[in-house]
Amino acid sequence: MGRRRASRLLAALLLLAAVPHAAEARRRFVPQEHRTLQGALNAAETGDTIWVAAGVYPGPFEIRKRLVLFGEGGPDSTILDGGDSVRVLHVEGVRGGSLIGFGIRRGKANGGGGIQCVRDSSFEIRDCTFTKNWESAVGVWASDEISMGGCRVRQNKGTGVRFNNSTGAVFTCEFTENEGYDGGALALVGSHLVIPLRENLFERNRAHGATGGAVNAADSSEATIANCTFRENSTDVAGGAVAVMSGSMVNVSRSFFQKNHGGSAGALHADGSSMNVGYSIFDRNTAVVAAAAVGIVRRKTANVNPVLSNNTFYQNDTGDGGTLYFVDVSPEVRNNIFVVSRDQRAVSGMQTTPRFDCNLIWDPSGGSIGALPSANTWVGDPLFCDAERGNFKLRDLSPALRAPCGPIGALSEKAGCASFRLQPAN
Repeated sequence: MGRRRASRLLAALLLLAAVPHAAEARRRFVPQEHRTLQGALNAAETGDTIWVAAGVYPGPFEIRKRLVLFGEGGPDSTILDGGDSVRVLHVEGVRGGSLIGFGIRRGKANGGGGIQCVRDSSFEIRDCTFTKNWESAVGVWASDEISMGGCRVRQNKGTGVRFNNSTGAVFTCEFTENEGYDGGALALVGSHLVIPLRENLFERNRAHGATGGAVNAADSSEATIANCTFRENSTDVAGGAVAVMSGSMVNVSRSFFQKNHGGSAGALHADGSSMNVGYSIFDRNTAVVAAAAVGIVRRKTANVNPVLSNNTFYQNDTGDGGTLYFVDVSPEVRNNIFVVSRDQRAVSGMQTTPRFDCNLIWDPSGGSIGALPSANTWVGDPLFCDAERGNFKLRDLSPALRAPCGPIGALSEKAGCASFRLQPAN
């Protein structure tokens, strides 16, 4: 997808909720005016707004025209319920419209038990809660401009949200305790997120059959992950937090990965794809073998190597391997901090000759850190403000702030705390 096409899609997403309705559009009220929600949907004209009072409304429901649905009681009080037997909401061929402030629960259907958007739909889902839906809370198929913002997606089976051959956006959402075969929280299949996957929380999601404990991007998908938090996600395969597979392209920046676990690659995994990682923190992620934090196998484009720069890696652990592990690819590894444990290597791999430049390595146990990978590798305590409590800012005397080739690490723009405290004179 070209840059111009992506820009048009972004503009459409931003304007989706802002464009005023036509003069003839009206408000309809459920149950005051229409006894049932589907009755209101059937009676409404394109552009109408349907206000739904607090209560529980049994599905299924279907939308085939541009409408705005507003849950007056908010997602905790205005509930659309599938009863563990039907899809809650089907959206087909709709160009525009939105669903705001609903709880979507207990839907059960293939390809989106909570909401399914299909056939070239564009639709906004805002401030909704999805709970205990089966085979994904939201399934998007062959659609453009599906936008999710401010949503909570929790305890859904078969992946939280799945995009198939579609475009869209996901931002400021919380994904908690969702499970799927691949991508426990979010799965992209031949899809493109047109604005960064930003300010989302992914916590305790799990992929139980394939890659990507929280997020899995496959089949030439594209996304940027920015300012997101991944905590305690897991898979028995690879990519405890995120996996980038089969020709996909994902860039990661300014994100936090803590205590994720994978069979390999405790936090990030890329195979035959493109993945660059910058200004991110990896805190105590674990793997059975190979990459404790980031694993990269092969590359998407010949002569174009991944770049891992200005990241902080703190006591990530694997039984056999290193913090980073590369196979048949030679990334650029520069300006990173590595705090290693149990004499593990910062970087390991097979058939790889990475380019190292200006990294800092520290083993707080005092053990060997192995042969230094380059002449300008620095060795010493990075002097975090309080790493054990998750504060990876640097003290004013940190070598990562003073290195000639610096700054080094994810939070090295300026000192975060003082090394000494002045005492008042008696």
